[in-house]
Amino acid sequence: MKKIKLQELKDSEILEQLEEARKVLRNSRFQYGVARSLENPKVIHNTKKKIAKLLTIQRERQLKANPGEKKSKIFSRAKRKKKNLARLSAKAKG
Repeated sequence: MKKIKLQELKDSEILEQLEEARKVLRNSRFQYGVARSLENPKVIHNTKKKIAKLLTIQRERQLKANPGEKKSKIFSRAKRKKKNLARLSAKAKG
């Protein structure tokens, strides 16, 4: 399925697709890990990509539904440390 088709799915259909893809991924990993009997190991890679696309579409819809919701920012360790030190020094002063 291409992304264009995935965009056209309803929310309930996306959840069903996610469940199905996760089952396929679980079974494929089991077959590959235990018996190495998986005919096409690329199935694992493609399924993971499909799951990522579905989750992205789901998140985009959440952000459209709640426009005030901000994306969570991920800071590096140095930035977090600097931010925490600034906050602690402000508490100590005030």
